[in-house]
Amino acid sequence: MSELHFQPIKGQARKILRAILQTPEISSCRLKEVLTIRLACEEIVMNVTSYAYPEDTEGYLDVDIQKNDNRIIIRFKDSGEPFNPLEQNKPDTKMSWKQRHIGGLGIYLLTKKMDDVRYVYEDNKNVLTIEKNI
Repeated sequence: MSELHFQPIKGQARKILRAILQTPEISSCRLKEVLTIRLACEEIVMNVTSYAYPEDTEGYLDVDIQKNDNRIIIRFKDSGEPFNPLEQNKPDTKMSWKQRHIGGLGIYLLTKKMDDVRYVYEDNKNVLTIEKNI
């Protein structure tokens, strides 16, 4: 199991994503799975680093990664503003991209590409868990 802690996180999204993808649990997956996991992690990391904390707050992000024979589990924890991405309105994918409102498509894709996505707010922390069968 890999346990990663990032602080500060403002402006660090690329560095955080790179560290996550370099863990043994993820780097040992097949390319197709790595690309799917990357898409999901990138969406989550960008949202946390951009929106979880007020402007003058340092903030942190903890990422725990577990892998067994057929599943990878990634848990993201932060103490930013409570935000359940799974309760957001789903984007209208039938509209042209010119007519769509900005936002929401990344979380929608994440829920479609991952095998399980769960959110809880506990102990004053956002906890988003994603799972992918491998």
